[in-house]
Amino acid sequence: MNYLFRNQGDHVFNLRNHWIIDNPVRRWLHPPDRLLGGFVSPGMTVVDSGCGTGLFTLAMARMVGPSGRVVAVDVQPEALAMVEKRAEQARLHSIVETWKCEADDIGVLPACDFALAFNMAHETPDIIHFFSRMSQCLRSGSALLLIEPMFHVRQEHFDRELAAAAKAGLSREDGPSVRLSHAAILRKG
Repeated sequence: MNYLFRNQGDHVFNLRNHWIIDNPVRRWLHPPDRLLGGFVSPGMTVVDSGCGTGLFTLAMARMVGPSGRVVAVDVQPEALAMVEKRAEQARLHSIVETWKCEADDIGVLPACDFALAFNMAHETPDIIHFFSRMSQCLRSGSALLLIEPMFHVRQEHFDRELAAAAKAGLSREDGPSVRLSHAAILRKG
């Protein structure tokens, strides 16, 4: 395996702290509708890689509507159970599909029109394999929005992620401005 970040890439977020990633301050800092509105539209199939408890999953489910599909992927079954419960409560359960992945392989995902990797790529043990898998699922011309936290991922590490994405056939475009984050659009040619 290619451990990009030896001290960061081998741990999983503790779900007891889920309030850190889904709370009113976070929704203010990273409003899902503003961040994703230009990328996600009705009828699309989208992938939320490292979905956690579903902050962006549920927002994208509302955006794609009943004719769309959101594939929420995470390594933790407990996180996926939380997403399923929240989707059920929001009456979005027919749109959201959860997929459990392995720590070292996100797996073969369905073809999609857009993918999101929000604050999670630095946690993958093999970043080149991760971007290869994401490139495989993206339809031609589709985009992956990569966002990483500035306070946790240094610029040189983000640059290595971008180089790995390029090796997987994804070309970089400037991403939206995201508070306290590095961001890039990675498009499949």
